[in-house]
Amino acid sequence: MDNFNKHREKFEEKADNKTPYQSRKYKMDVLDEKGNRWVLPIVLFLLVIAGAGAIWFLGSRNLIGMPGWIEGFFAPEEERIVIRLPEALFPGQGFAEISTRAIEEQGVENVSQDEDGNLIYSMSPETKERLLEETDSKLQETLSAINDRQEHPEITRISYDSSYKDFYLVANQGQANRALVTASELFMLAVYYQYINTEDLVREVSMQIEDGETGDIMEQFEYPDDLNQVATIIVAPPDFAEEPTTPQPGDKVVVSTGPDNLNLRNGPEITYLIIDILSSGTVLEVKGSEGVWLEVITPDGTEGWVHGDFVEPYNEED
Repeated sequence: MDNFNKHREKFEEKADNKTPYQSRKYKMDVLDEKGNRWVLPIVLFLLVIAGAGAIWFLGSRNLIGMPGWIEGFFAPEEERIVIRLPEALFPGQGFAEISTRAIEEQGVENVSQDEDGNLIYSMSPETKERLLEETDSKLQETLSAINDRQEHPEITRISYDSSYKDFYLVANQGQANRALVTASELFMLAVYYQYINTEDLVREVSMQIEDGETGDIMEQFEYPDDLNQVATIIVAPPDFAEEPTTPQPGDKVVVSTGPDNLNLRNGPEITYLIIDILSSGTVLEVKGSEGVWLEVITPDGTEGWVHGDFVEPYNEED
């Protein structure tokens, strides 16, 4: 403060030694000299701001190539998709296994877990679209295999809607347990698809399984109420060993009626016409099946239908 007062006194003393006009001019010159010190820095600062703005404006319209550091400075933060998945969608898998697969194989950036045990996936919009396409493709492959009945003979018929929300399956007689497992795996895949597709919207998936012989509803799954039940079926599937196996196309069966004969009909019902009489021990080749009925070819090449309760698997060694 003392230094300031000394400078002030010197300034006033010099001004007092001049004429009134000279004193006023002296004071104005000193003030102008001090004020001009800030002009150049302010001008340079404004020029830098204007130049950066011009570069960003032209670069954003692809008129010039924007330098990387400027592009990074002005670029908006990249959007992130966050999807919360129930842990029950991954039955039999631990958090470490789920997160490793999601990050290394599916391109998810981060996987965490909330207080309720839900898995939180963080990903880019591009990763989400790719994951959705992969899940849709897997659903189509599974449904195609079921329709072909080569890999899943336990399902005789299946129908579903294009959004993968409603499924109706008919189970082959004697293979209810296998049909239950197949339906459970399909159900899980459909629920997972809904989460990836709709993110935080309400999800509903319904699956009904009908007994192919009686027409009764064998099982029905609804999401979210039955998610844990379905997960339990996948982790601990019911025993298949007790289920009789339906002969597949190409298999051979032998008529087992004791002293009686077996009617060969032209359709899979007792109301169809009898086209041949088969004696016990006749070996037949299976073409297909419908419920309890088998479509077969006799040794002389006649094609027809027989009831599956009156034939047994044929073993050439026996």
